[in-house]
Amino acid sequence: MYDYKSYKDVDLKGKKILIRVDINSNIDTSGYTPKIRGESPRIKAIIPTLMELKDSAIVLMAHQGRPGGKDFTSLDIHTEQIRKKIDRPVKFVDDIFGPKAVQAIKDLKIGEILVLDNIRKWDTENKSFKDFAEAEETEMVQVLSPLFDYFIEDGFGVAHRAQPSIVGFKTLLAGPLIVKEFEYMAKIIEKPEKPVAMLIGGAKAIGKYKAMKYNFENDRLDYALCSGLTAILIMEAIGMNMGTKNKDIISKDLEANKDDIISTYNKFKDKIILPKDLVIKENGGTKNISTEEAGKYNTITGDIGPKTVKEFSDIIVKCKTIIANGPPGIFEDEVFRDGTKAMVKAMAEASLQNNALTVIGGGEMGLAAEMFGYGDKVSFISTGGGAMLELLSGKEVPLVKAFREKKP
Repeated sequence: MYDYKSYKDVDLKGKKILIRVDINSNIDTSGYTPKIRGESPRIKAIIPTLMELKDSAIVLMAHQGRPGGKDFTSLDIHTEQIRKKIDRPVKFVDDIFGPKAVQAIKDLKIGEILVLDNIRKWDTENKSFKDFAEAEETEMVQVLSPLFDYFIEDGFGVAHRAQPSIVGFKTLLAGPLIVKEFEYMAKIIEKPEKPVAMLIGGAKAIGKYKAMKYNFENDRLDYALCSGLTAILIMEAIGMNMGTKNKDIISKDLEANKDDIISTYNKFKDKIILPKDLVIKENGGTKNISTEEAGKYNTITGDIGPKTVKEFSDIIVKCKTIIANGPPGIFEDEVFRDGTKAMVKAMAEASLQNNALTVIGGGEMGLAAEMFGYGDKVSFISTGGGAMLELLSGKEVPLVKAFREKKP
């Protein structure tokens, strides 16, 4: 399904390697200094890669957040979490490809790990390059290329982006995590065992709607369990009043796609399962309301309610393939976590009782699985929600193209 040359195809012992990883984590910015919330699933996921390549000098390149965002931080806090998980020297340099970074790379010894600072602090990284040759000519790529023997891409979470750190180096090897990700993507995309359920939550409503539609139209999907903004988008399109505070968030996507959403819903409405009840904040606590009441309360709905939890759970445990992309609740807020906890629990039960293939995509849903003790009870936690979404939508993501064109 995917054409690439992997890290196993070359001898990396004693070599200096630049690895682009995805350790973009859920950041708690409520305190004086930002910190990673809980144990980052993405950091946990790269540790086997670092362990396997212990006989190489490894430099890690990654990002955190987007410029201007509250979670746009330095990678020193990520370095500290990596350091706690591996018995090797792990260094950090507050530079990307300037003199400090170049010297630190040159000084790096076999067995050591160096983490460069947030790659998105370099403005050009925030641009997309359809022409990979242009990305190869950028300053960062030109400066760093001569310093390394091999370039490995091991960040599935950035596979859908055509930025210089992802598609700019002239040769590219697939790392251990990418190889594993591709194996699971093939399982859920090519011929998934039926019945198949897709649990849809979180943000990126129109992208998730399109992935749902594509899989229905290609007869890959039996149930779409819709929550979060995707549910709001569909319910508003079919005439339900979800309140202006909910509607405002998805209004542009609704205006541009309303007719298509109505058509898709009418065609697959027996398979599109929408929430029957929701949870809102009220008087310092929470309140369960029916979906019909959302317009009356006119507040942002934070989670799915108990009736919806039961319906979704009952469907999940009887399916053979379950794909989750995004939490059903506003997971950052502790009072809106019950629905998410129930969903990862149901996925774990499906794996245990029904030998189901259960795959979670996206950082928050993966974090939830780990936080609630179900991380090792589902089949696989992908590190890339957006990348998974695009592959599920039938698109060729930039990294797949780069692997094919940049094989050493």
